[in-house]
Amino acid sequence: MRILVFFIFIPIVVMAQTNFNTSDMYESNFQLVQREIASVYNPKTTTFTGNKYFYKKSQEAVLVLIDGEDAIKVKTNYNLLDQTFDIEGEDNILKLEPNKVLKVTFSDRVFVSKNGKFYESIEENSNFSLLADTFLEAFIPEYQPGIQEKPDPRYRKNNSVFLFYNNRFTYIERRKNFLISMFNKSKTKEINTFYKKNKISPRDNEELKNLFITFFDFLNL
Repeated sequence: MRILVFFIFIPIVVMAQTNFNTSDMYESNFQLVQREIASVYNPKTTTFTGNKYFYKKSQEAVLVLIDGEDAIKVKTNYNLLDQTFDIEGEDNILKLEPNKVLKVTFSDRVFVSKNGKFYESIEENSNFSLLADTFLEAFIPEYQPGIQEKPDPRYRKNNSVFLFYNNRFTYIERRKNFLISMFNKSKTKEINTFYKKNKISPRDNEELKNLFITFFDFLNL
């Protein structure tokens, strides 16, 4: 049975890569995703205005599967509210299963699955992963109780960064003192110099990545 599935799967993927924009090929990939690596998505019944997705509209992405099968190209978008990858069909919406998808690669960024959840990859190497968890958080706008009706919650984009090292997550505060405390005290002066020379901003993911790559051997975790 496994061999039969394999030979059916290959032509779908190859054709999808060369004729992805045709409706027939998109439908073939959608059906494949629905059977193998996704489940039907039931959106939360939440009052929401604005765009709840990472991109303004779905983008082409390549799915790398955990089981090592050939990659699949689909159109998808990251749902910041529910933290799922949504794929729209004619009759329903699918959500990708993070326990079956290793990586979702767009033209400008990569998402990876770790411990049953998707994260944006800032850095992936043999020593550690630097991951961003981007989501929408709810807040109630200011209002005058008794005079104004309580407004519906609004949402704003938030972002947390984690170091995945030795198979565990460490939350990273985007503060200079916190970052320096993650490394051996003997390197404090050197890190301070590196920080100043390179004008490191804790809010900049690329600069954060360079800091961890440069001083990885001196992590104090």
